[in-house]
Amino acid sequence: MTAKEYLKQAYSIDQRINAKIEQIISLRELTMKASATLSDMPKGSRDAHSKENIIAKMVDLENELNTDIDELVTLKQEILSIDGVTDIISSRQSLYATLKTDIYQSGGMCDMLTDQNYATVEAALTAGTMPKDSRSIVIDYNVLKQNEDMGVGSTVDFYFGEGQPPVSVTVSGLFDSNKTPSGHGKLALDGVLFFAPEALFHELHPEIASFDYSWSIVNDPKKTDYVGAELKNIVASHSNIALDEINTVIEYEEMTNSFAFGSMEILSWLVFLFGVINLINTTLSNQIARKQENSILRSIGLTQKQLCEMNICEGLCYALFATLATLIVGLPASIFACRKMSIGAFAGNVVPYKFPVLEMGLFILVLFGMELILSVWTIRRQKKQSLIEQMRAME
Repeated sequence: MTAKEYLKQAYSIDQRINAKIEQIISLRELTMKASATLSDMPKGSRDAHSKENIIAKMVDLENELNTDIDELVTLKQEILSIDGVTDIISSRQSLYATLKTDIYQSGGMCDMLTDQNYATVEAALTAGTMPKDSRSIVIDYNVLKQNEDMGVGSTVDFYFGEGQPPVSVTVSGLFDSNKTPSGHGKLALDGVLFFAPEALFHELHPEIASFDYSWSIVNDPKKTDYVGAELKNIVASHSNIALDEINTVIEYEEMTNSFAFGSMEILSWLVFLFGVINLINTTLSNQIARKQENSILRSIGLTQKQLCEMNICEGLCYALFATLATLIVGLPASIFACRKMSIGAFAGNVVPYKFPVLEMGLFILVLFGMELILSVWTIRRQKKQSLIEQMRAME
């Protein structure tokens, strides 16, 4: 049976675990400093008590850490026990990282380079190459907009979390974050800012076994509603996890796109309105300019019926020419604009152009209808005046 992957992410417990690990590391460093300050001479019990308090706090944190790890394992087992869930896939392995130079500092999510995302990141490179060793990273090219003296080949200080000594890494490449969507929620505020090799993660945090930041829940398509309801119940009972559903993202994208494309549609209708007004103005101006010519033609034998047919044919020719010009110029421009906008809006994916049959049909109907109405109106207006009155009016 085919499984359907949902972007339903549980991603807070690992971050809490990582924060406590960093606190334990800092406390261990403090205990070493406290030991170094103790001398053979008695100086009271202050230093000893300080060291005892640090060790006690460290033990408490380690107990809390073990509880969090047990909670993470229990959470996975709880999700897998749902009827319809077939697998849990680690979709993102991340830590919060800080990048620092002499004059600039930036913090954001750093994702681990894996077999699953390596090709995507490589395709999103705008400059440089992928990391060749454990001390190389790739960063979002937007970071350079705030720090122009940093680029491909620059050496920067890099560390995970506060209190950890930084290591020197090399910026081997720049990538376009629009082509590597990874954030959660409607606004994707936790999107990736850096990519680093797995070896760098383990080098800086050898005590962490799993760097999972989010999971994808694979379920039986026939039990989607039940699985979704059960996952929401699990999330409701845990204050430190969240559920990111694909339907929520789709609804938000549809709302955003409808606003953007709705604005463009309003603009196109305004262009259409001004086009019709311009056509009316051009037709009426042409009829007025040719009023004397029509009078002369009638004076040498042109019948009223022939004049009517001539005006109607000219008007329809104007409408036909306007339609052809719209198709010849507008269609290639529309296809080109659709391609460029879809690449920018949908992370490089090209959305097929759909010809607006209804709108174009309405445009042609209005165009030919207006020309026919104006031609008939002009002829009837001329019938109210005699041939002599028409010629005198043009003198």
